[in-house]
Amino acid sequence: MNMKIPRAVIPGLVTVGNLFMGFYSVICAFTGRISLACWCIIMAAILDAVDGKVARLTKTSSPFGVEYDSLADVVSFGFAPSFLIYILFSESMSLLLLLISFLPLLAGSIRLARFNIQQGGFDKKYFVGFAIPSAAITLASFILFSLHFYDHPLRFPAVMLFLVVTVSILMVSTVRYELMPNLLNISSLNQKLQLFIGVVVLIILILFPRQTLFPLIMVYMLSGIIRWILNLLFHSNKGESSLESKS
Repeated sequence: MNMKIPRAVIPGLVTVGNLFMGFYSVICAFTGRISLACWCIIMAAILDAVDGKVARLTKTSSPFGVEYDSLADVVSFGFAPSFLIYILFSESMSLLLLLISFLPLLAGSIRLARFNIQQGGFDKKYFVGFAIPSAAITLASFILFSLHFYDHPLRFPAVMLFLVVTVSILMVSTVRYELMPNLLNISSLNQKLQLFIGVVVLIILILFPRQTLFPLIMVYMLSGIIRWILNLLFHSNKGESSLESKS
């Protein structure tokens, strides 16, 4: 007897994989397997990037899928990173460190709730605020970076805490972050250039993941901040020019 899996189930299975990776990351962090806990978060982010594309390809996107994906993201990119930070600082834990370790979960859950209301699904041209998977990757990749070069996940604890606070603020901010180009709709020269750069970056990441993932995600994070600052300066100068022309 042949059992055919309905197309609508496929994106859901990918989301379940995302959820499981977040769950297993917590287990790994609790048992001291810090490197594996970080890789589970990164794997969850890969699955999260895939499930939306699978839903579009199979034409099975639904409000349920969007909500379930957000619930999985809270676990994989909110709770898992927060628990990982808590474990890393557990030996010197204080109330302040406890609150800081809680920030990725708090900011991530707020960001997802706002995202679901404002964006309402798959059709989006850019992110408002730092996406929660990107924030989780930033933290996980910094730990892997520190493990690779210094053989210690907390070689620079102050930098770790600064990153936790920064990505948490960015998640609930209105800083704009561009999306990766849609592989199914590459027409303009700019999109083709973005695709070429994306492929080069992907090859570098595959060859040297521990060394390059953190610097690359930092470039992406800073790109939104720099664009936001330039927009503020541009609009400020434009406003001053307009006032001078009227006077």
